[in-house]
Amino acid sequence: MNRLLEEANRLLKDSQVDYSFCGGHAIDLFLNFELRKHGDIDVSAYWEDRDSIILYMKNKGWQAYEMCEYGIAHQITDINEQFCLKNNMFFIKNESEYIRLEKRDGKNMFTVSFSQKEAQEFNFVEFLFNSKTETEFCYGRNPDITLALSKVKKFNEGIPYLTPEMVLLYKSTDITREGYQLDFDTTIQKMSKEQKRWLSVALAIMNPLGHPWITCSE
Repeated sequence: MNRLLEEANRLLKDSQVDYSFCGGHAIDLFLNFELRKHGDIDVSAYWEDRDSIILYMKNKGWQAYEMCEYGIAHQITDINEQFCLKNNMFFIKNESEYIRLEKRDGKNMFTVSFSQKEAQEFNFVEFLFNSKTETEFCYGRNPDITLALSKVKKFNEGIPYLTPEMVLLYKSTDITREGYQLDFDTTIQKMSKEQKRWLSVALAIMNPLGHPWITCSE
């Protein structure tokens, strides 16, 4: 098991919010081995838990930042002073080799650049927020594409992760990105028929003119 992922789970399991690891680490947890190296740790959570996550992480000594636009981030020093845009958030503890922040005009505003190096210490974590109904997880790029809450989260040795069909749907928008095709080629072989069928339908909805992954998902 990835050491940094275990550290992240130990931190978050006491937060009392619903979370799942996503991105490449979710693929690894599904496959039960590390397919490739990852630069950071991504966590899927829900919009209604945003403030609770900020307060929890700040109480644990982490700095909170909300992404704005054009590579700009706002540091949240006061829970009542947020832009609350529908963007990701990230948290830093002490200094992180994964990210560089440059102060710019505006209160607590920074220009952000990310390193492509593999993280060596758990001092950076990114949250990607999603919506849900009472029974369904809603895909962030099209809320009409849903997956039952009972199916969207899996566990590996107690560590929660987003199910691979949803992770691959998110990755499908940028299949030329390094590692994404490998993620798909390896993961699709171990997915159930039901998971492949759901992904195929979702890909067709999002890509009415076709997508390279559709036929492999059927």
